[in-house]
Amino acid sequence: MECRDTGYRGRAGVYEIMVMSDNIKALISADLDLTAMRRQAFKEGTRSLRLSGAQKVSAGLTTLEEVLRVTPQSEQR
Repeated sequence: MECRDTGYRGRAGVYEIMVMSDNIKALISADLDLTAMRRQAFKEGTRSLRLSGAQKVSAGLTTLEEVLRVTPQSEQR
């Protein structure tokens, strides 16, 4: 695989992992409020896709432009 003159080679994943704590489990129901669940997950240490991508940028594995392109615009607020 070549870098195509970008200086980067291969792929690097960005991940958002939510641990199913008791607090988050309690929020899961038929009338689930997804915003409340995400808010609780972030309080408990979940990192957004954008933050995961920013860490890859900081490590020199990708560019900010690429992270912004592949991650959702509306995330943790």
